[in-house]
Amino acid sequence: MLITDFSQNPAINKSVKLTEIAACTNGRSECVSLLATGSVIGGEIQLQVSQDDANYYPLTDENGVQIILKPNTPLYLKFANLYLKCNLSGISSDNLKITVQ
Repeated sequence: MLITDFSQNPAINKSVKLTEIAACTNGRSECVSLLATGSVIGGEIQLQVSQDDANYYPLTDENGVQIILKPNTPLYLKFANLYLKCNLSGISSDNLKITVQ
């Protein structure tokens, strides 16, 4: 599922509910993968989570450090009853795409 696409006009950057992705696997998977492709100029792809799809907070690791998605490096997350989206503040790109599966 494509959640971010800077090649479209206007650019797309939408949230996804992780449990909805889990339902598509029929219980055969315990995690979701995120992959960013394309160029990123300035800034970092910061992951955010929400319980209500309105109030978002930084997604952090066990040490409290915000998780950053790096282009061309897959990231795996366990399923949770949360919404996920990318904070793309300060990022410039004409071809950035982020896929969740």
